[in-house]
Amino acid sequence: MKLANLKGTDDFLPESQILRNKIINTLRSNFERYGYLPIETPILNYYDLLAYKYEDDSEILSEIYKLTDQGDRKLGLRYDLTVPFCKVIGLNKDLRMPFRRYEIGRVFRNGPVKLGRTREFYQCDVDVVGIDNRLIEAEQILLAINTYKELGIDIVVKYNNRKLMSGLIKEIGISDELMASVIGILDKMEKVSKDELVDMFLKIGITSDKTNALLNSFELDFDDYLNKYRESSNHDIKEGLAELEELNTYLKELGIIESCKFTPTLARGLTIYTGVVFEFYDKSLRITSALGAGGRYNKIITDFMNNGEVYPAIGLSFGLEPIYAILKDTENEKSLIDIYLVPLDTNVETLRLATLLRENNIKVLIEMNKKKVGKCFEYAEHTGIKYISIIGSNEIESQTLKIKNMVKKEEYEVKIENLVNFLQNDIDN
Repeated sequence: MKLANLKGTDDFLPESQILRNKIINTLRSNFERYGYLPIETPILNYYDLLAYKYEDDSEILSEIYKLTDQGDRKLGLRYDLTVPFCKVIGLNKDLRMPFRRYEIGRVFRNGPVKLGRTREFYQCDVDVVGIDNRLIEAEQILLAINTYKELGIDIVVKYNNRKLMSGLIKEIGISDELMASVIGILDKMEKVSKDELVDMFLKIGITSDKTNALLNSFELDFDDYLNKYRESSNHDIKEGLAELEELNTYLKELGIIESCKFTPTLARGLTIYTGVVFEFYDKSLRITSALGAGGRYNKIITDFMNNGEVYPAIGLSFGLEPIYAILKDTENEKSLIDIYLVPLDTNVETLRLATLLRENNIKVLIEMNKKKVGKCFEYAEHTGIKYISIIGSNEIESQTLKIKNMVKKEEYEVKIENLVNFLQNDIDN
């Protein structure tokens, strides 16, 4: 048997997982700061649920890992956290609205692998159902900017409105049947050449005249759209522009408009989106793909509930993998251990001391294999443990320990009764 990971999956040893946990903890802290509550949903789902709202030839369906159980039921591994969230709302009709939730969990996509994009990965989502205004959209963009900033990443927020896109496409006289395909191609406008775009449009039956009209129509600035379509009778264009104009007002008042870029071709690909959409990019371009994304999806939960009520929803997702790919070369924390205690025939006394420290939230490792003292110092330095103390009978008798700081290469004498305060003050600082 060949020992190997499946392409697009990884093992993460402690040095890597410490950073990944730090990212997740930062995300969780910010989600809760903005009023979102945790939930958890199953990885395994009915395939029909996952495939809901998509055509048979949709790209996302080709990336679902499909399987069957012993009852020959068609199942799949979840590819995101949005559809399972919609299912939760549909199954829990007594939830008070608006309902804010966050979920951090594994998802799976059988798609291409590249830097920051794997086949098994974590999504970190926040969603709210029951609010349909631009204030919540501005708050979610603010949440993204501030959260990435806390992680040490400055982002650019690209944003658009699917209503505006649909209206502009209708203006050119393209049928509703081709709408989803045209939007999908326009979403690639910043990523492929003009010739490639023309070929894509030709393949779905869009004439060269309409192709040119499309390309010209999606190259304007926001103010140009306002001036050109202010008196338009096209409902989608007017509503899309009005929503974007209101959102821009909030972004300006919040002082974050400089971090945001109106991008008329941004669609987010998935057909569930019905209004404002956004994607987050590293301003330094250490990774060129999106670090996270989201948008408004007002129909999917409404259809799940099917009770005559409307359930507006909006959410965003942070990608753990691209964040980790950016930070792994700059973060160098190797260990979570605060102090390494090495007993010299003082096992019981050392364990009692470690228990006292642990009860005060200090992380302790005890040497239990009777390594030579020199090897213990090497181990502490190699694994990134900050403090080490050798505990022999003299230390127990005098109730005084010698504590060595492996980073500063300094040694301190500390009374055992003062050890908790000594370590806590260092940890806090």
